[in-house]
Amino acid sequence: MACTITLSTIPGWTTDHGIILELMGTCLARKTVTVVSTVNDIRAAVADFGKEVHAANPEASFYVSVSIAKGSRKPNGYDAANNAKALGQHAYMKPEETRPCPART
Repeated sequence: MACTITLSTIPGWTTDHGIILELMGTCLARKTVTVVSTVNDIRAAVADFGKEVHAANPEASFYVSVSIAKGSRKPNGYDAANNAKALGQHAYMKPEETRPCPART
């Protein structure tokens, strides 16, 4: 059974303590894709989408958000792969540049 997903970008960076996402930031791109119901197919769709967005915005640092369409069934193993960060959503996140705290300047 096919699964429809929506891929979108969220500006974000990696830090020593985890990740920072600008949830109210500008979305660089959004795409709806129908994939075969396997985690590997979702992983491939995330990789292809990330490459497209990165090619158009090489300086951007972003996280790829994956949303399962209403009425679509999640593939077996999706939750485990998502929780383990194994879908490639973080591949285009750059390290955050250290900025001084405004209160200390």
